[in-house]
Amino acid sequence: MSLIERHGSEHQKRVAAFMRGAGQAVPDCVTVPDVETRRLRARLILEEALETIEALGLTARVDHYDVTMNSVWCSRQSDPCLEAIADGCADLSVVLQGTLIACGVPDTPFIEEVDRSNLAKLAGGYKDEHGKWRKPASWTPPDITGVLARLQENDT
Repeated sequence: MSLIERHGSEHQKRVAAFMRGAGQAVPDCVTVPDVETRRLRARLILEEALETIEALGLTARVDHYDVTMNSVWCSRQSDPCLEAIADGCADLSVVLQGTLIACGVPDTPFIEEVDRSNLAKLAGGYKDEHGKWRKPASWTPPDITGVLARLQENDT
């Protein structure tokens, strides 16, 4: 039984079933997929993210060729569409799950660790001028390496 079957969410298991049906690789262990698979996953994520940004009534612009958070800004484009926002977010969830699946990584342990870490930001954190919640000085990042090591250790 794979890590995804043992530790993945029901959503992730449904996405894995779709991927198998579509002839995409669903590895049984944690791995870095080949470059073609990584390119596919990157294109799918970007496509769905851009569609969701458009659904929000915005357009994304890039200052130069290499896209980074600091080089992207969003401006108002049109009226938002709640149906398209919901569809875009659901589609993003599917392609993000597919990326974890392509790497043989179950979602639940990592989501729990990131949620724990995010909730810890509330104690002493603050909202910046852009509306983003900022972490306090005492905050520690999620232990992704530790979660990954525990999964791989238990898989042997």
